Amino acid sequence: MSERAFGSLLGEFFEQGKRLIRAEIALAKTELRQEVTKVKAGGVMVGVGGLLLFIGALTFAAFACVLLDLVLPLWAATLIVTVAFLAIGAGIAMAGIKRIKEIHPPNQTIQTLKEDSQWASRTFQSVKSQMHGHA
Repeated sequence: MSERAFGSLLGEFFEQGKRLIRAEIALAKTELRQEVTKVKAGGVMVGVGGLLLFIGALTFAAFACVLLDLVLPLWAATLIVTVAFLAIGAGIAMAGIKRIKEIHPPNQTIQTLKEDSQWASRTFQSVKSQMHGHA
């Protein structure tokens, strides 16, 4: 194999490698953008749920305590109202956390990176064996 043919083959190898890396980066960006959208949606749900719970809790807690105070001691009325709001708030927060847990790693990018690594290794070994066979 001539020096020129080897240089051309090596140049082509590196050029294909650069193209693969650019394609992998583009794929990773796309996959990560999709996952970030899920994180945002889950985070917004948790935040909005928490804010609504807080505002509603302030108003409704006063109403519920006054209403229950008609039939129970004030301490028992406030305890019941507090436990109810904690349970509702926990339910909404758990729904948001569940949504956030639906986020997945960029599996397609990981798989293609493995395949690219195997290709690069095979190609490099082939070039190396051709070098040794024609040296």
